[in-house]
Amino acid sequence: MDRSTGLNKNFNRSACRPLRAGLRGGVPVRIVFFIFLTLSLAGCGTLSETRLPWERSGECVAFIGRLDAAVSKEGVRNAAQAPVEGFPYLRAGRFEASLAGRLSGDEAKAAWAEWMREVDLAARKREIANLSDDALRELAASREALIERASGCSRELFERARARPDFFDALGPRVAVPDEYSAALRALGLFPLVTIPEYKITERVRERFRAWYAIPYGKLPVDGTLRVYRPPAAEGRDASGVIAASANKPLAIPRSSADEARELALRYAPILIQDEAAPYDRVGRVAWKDDALIVDGETPALYYYLSHARVRGEPVLQVNYVFWYPARSGTLAPAIEHGRLDGLTLRLSFDRKGGLFMVDLMNNCGCYHAFIPERSRVARSIARYYTNDPFAPQWLPEFGAEKRPAFRILSGWHQVQRVLAAPYPGEGVDYELIPYEALESLPAGDGRSASIFDAQGIAKGSERVERFIFYPTGIPSIGSMRQRGHHAITLSERTHFDEPDLFEKYFEFR
Repeated sequence: MDRSTGLNKNFNRSACRPLRAGLRGGVPVRIVFFIFLTLSLAGCGTLSETRLPWERSGECVAFIGRLDAAVSKEGVRNAAQAPVEGFPYLRAGRFEASLAGRLSGDEAKAAWAEWMREVDLAARKREIANLSDDALRELAASREALIERASGCSRELFERARARPDFFDALGPRVAVPDEYSAALRALGLFPLVTIPEYKITERVRERFRAWYAIPYGKLPVDGTLRVYRPPAAEGRDASGVIAASANKPLAIPRSSADEARELALRYAPILIQDEAAPYDRVGRVAWKDDALIVDGETPALYYYLSHARVRGEPVLQVNYVFWYPARSGTLAPAIEHGRLDGLTLRLSFDRKGGLFMVDLMNNCGCYHAFIPERSRVARSIARYYTNDPFAPQWLPEFGAEKRPAFRILSGWHQVQRVLAAPYPGEGVDYELIPYEALESLPAGDGRSASIFDAQGIAKGSERVERFIFYPTGIPSIGSMRQRGHHAITLSERTHFDEPDLFEKYFEFR
């Protein structure tokens, strides 16, 4: 989401009621009609019917309902993936949802459904860990007992539903992930009137970024001291082996165990070259301190997770690295973007042979997304809305067996100024690699834990002033740091970082 510098996005039936409050006075009738029509189309036209063609009842149905109610009441829902309507034991991200209607054969469909059940159980474990002791006591004797019962009921309900011949016919249309753009905010902000100014802002920022990439690397200005962060000195596992092992599986999609994911993360973990001018430039481990989130620059850490995409119809394995700073600040960052917590996400994408063909990156707000593609793989780029071409400020460097990705990062604003292929540094500050899931259930003292994200996928305490300025884009709490699955990356279109076909939206590949 490029720029120079909340209403809930999910509509319910109340959006269809007449607009009364706030529309009295001198508001032109045409504007009122425009807003009402937009809300009606967005809010009423997309409501889906959740009733299944069969009745569900029994103890497990009631238990899952009570658990979901407690999670909702306490505000600890894990928003990384979306629940599947009518199937309370399934959740899906955008890639899993994109498989609906694409699979043939019962074995592949069963593997897909089981995958979504595993996603739901993993999210429930973190939700249960974040429940208060009072809420827990109303459901089970211990968290372990609650997780065990949730797992057993998940299996029971899943197997019972799968035995029905119409299971997949009922399931397919209900697997969907809502987007991050609010039609209400766009209507209230008269979105069509602001798209051209937003496009011009985007272009000015891109010109500034291109200027950085045009400077010879050795002549990039340094505001403080270049601090090198290096990954654990371990070989890890090559992507080609993980991908090859998936070829004979029902979905032919490279899915990894927790141990395999860590080995992949170790193998490709990046080198960070950070211009450090102040404490807000120190990469650190996220922690709770007195009910507030801090980033401890004395314990550097990167968080990782795996994801998937598609190119030319084939699945792509991705390794994501997410890291955090105490704040965005300094003279280079626009004032309306200043605030607590900042960070970057670096994503490495591998083709079916295990070759790295794309690096793309963004700030953890979804802002300033950029592509770094392999030159030989791109036939052409595809112009988008208002000729908003994909922003690709450089080509991917060549990586040999002894080199790994390295990123030179600006002070304060925390923008990547160059992507390099570099050998493992002889000197530097060692960082720890931590599974991303740790952010979703972080120790908070007194035996408690809490996610750093709220139930809408926003990092707590990371709000920015710009949310009051750029709300016409339709992105709620724009500028805030966000959870995976919640990164809107454009202002003019409706585009998400985790869209399975994102790369083919912007590039034609050879």
